[in-house]
Amino acid sequence: MDVEVRASPTLLQIIQHNNGVVVVEASHKVYPELQSLSAVNVKHVHRTGYHFQPPKHWINGPMYYNGIYHLFYQYNPEGAVWGNIVWAHSVSKDLINWEALEPAIYPSKPFDINGCWSGSATILPGNKPVILYTGIDPQQRQLQNYAVPTNLSDPYLRKWTKPDNNPLVVPVQGINATAFRDPTTAWWGNDGHWRMLVGGKRKHRGMAFLYRSRDFVNWVKAKHPLHSSADTGMWECPDFYPVSKRGKTGLDTSFMGQSVKYVLKVSLDLTRYEYYTVGKYVRNEDKYVPDNTSADGWSGLRYDYGNFYASKTFFDAALNRRILWGWANESDTRDE
Repeated sequence: MDVEVRASPTLLQIIQHNNGVVVVEASHKVYPELQSLSAVNVKHVHRTGYHFQPPKHWINGPMYYNGIYHLFYQYNPEGAVWGNIVWAHSVSKDLINWEALEPAIYPSKPFDINGCWSGSATILPGNKPVILYTGIDPQQRQLQNYAVPTNLSDPYLRKWTKPDNNPLVVPVQGINATAFRDPTTAWWGNDGHWRMLVGGKRKHRGMAFLYRSRDFVNWVKAKHPLHSSADTGMWECPDFYPVSKRGKTGLDTSFMGQSVKYVLKVSLDLTRYEYYTVGKYVRNEDKYVPDNTSADGWSGLRYDYGNFYASKTFFDAALNRRILWGWANESDTRDE
């Protein structure tokens, strides 16, 4: 689908208090001649008042840590179209007023030298945050890497280090190395394993590949995906999290208990819309089974029916709620 990329998308937040999941159209059309063409700063009156927007240029894994909201996002620091992508970083104490910091991750190692793509943040035991992200190596393979704060005493976590044991996960035989990206927030199981998903496809079948680890460093691919669906194409930015059937509070991604359903969301590269199902997570089989309440594919439910794509949720431990973020394109043409 060939749809023009608009300049400087804005990040839209939707706060979720229960299992009412409130999602769209975008593209990666490439303009090499404009990737490093700087945009001008605009007056505040012309900027969005509610949706997050960087000082200038093009944007595309939020986290709450020690009283600070951290927003990481795909960003081109050199131009107003897609390209030169880094992980930009902004912080806030109220989700309204934001301070832009220097990029947290940028291409610098063999495992990400050709791009630092989307991923997620997880808080490990001992209150230690870690970022999982997709990097592109010199062979154009998509690899799953991690980064950790360089200085945990810095409240803003300005600097991030990529350990030398990267990459954590590489595409093995049977996985399309150019369609293998966007690791989810990991969740902890009562069997002592962490789990995460990586989006992909097998021919025309969309896939949520499942990986397990005891130490968050050594990851093993499960024999079967958590879920897949025929004729849906590449699954970008998968998201998987529990929601409560009772009450209005959100749940931590690793929550285990009764009266819980699960949401699996995927961003379909073929349609540039987001689709979700609600269902059951069979823990002893590591299998997700959608309820028979909506189609499991591009004729199914969307978070939103407007301009919204590549979303990500995180659990706000301060207010016990789950917050959904996604990006929306502006209406400007490439020349504006």
